[in-house]
Amino acid sequence: MAEVIPALKGLAGSFGACLCFALLFHIPKRCLLSASFTGMAGYGVYMACLALWHSAIGANFIGALAVAVLAEILARRQEAPAVIFSLMGIVPLVPGAGLYRTMLSLVLEDYPDAASIGVETMLVAASIALAVATVTVLVSAVQRHKNAN
Repeated sequence: MAEVIPALKGLAGSFGACLCFALLFHIPKRCLLSASFTGMAGYGVYMACLALWHSAIGANFIGALAVAVLAEILARRQEAPAVIFSLMGIVPLVPGAGLYRTMLSLVLEDYPDAASIGVETMLVAASIALAVATVTVLVSAVQRHKNAN
């Protein structure tokens, strides 16, 4: 039970952060809650995978896959561009703390630590981009195949 409360706080925080970013980016009102839910769901998948595998890179990849799939589904249901949902969905997954720690290490002239943290941060960012691109390409290929028949 002690682990449930922080998890719920994390999910609520990710929903709130996505909602604030959605408002900041002037997302259509009809998509606000769905886009925020996408971010919360992606962060939930990330937390579950991180607890299972203890790999931030893998957990971010699976979380971003979940976001991209959910974004494509919501885009069809709400007749809106998928990028609205995927952009808001990856907000909680972006490795901001890693970027901060990399820059802090560089400022403190701790170059080995900066390199280590920086490489992991770049791999996390690349895994997010790869997951979203993979789903987008697959959905596009399926749609082209459907339209060809």
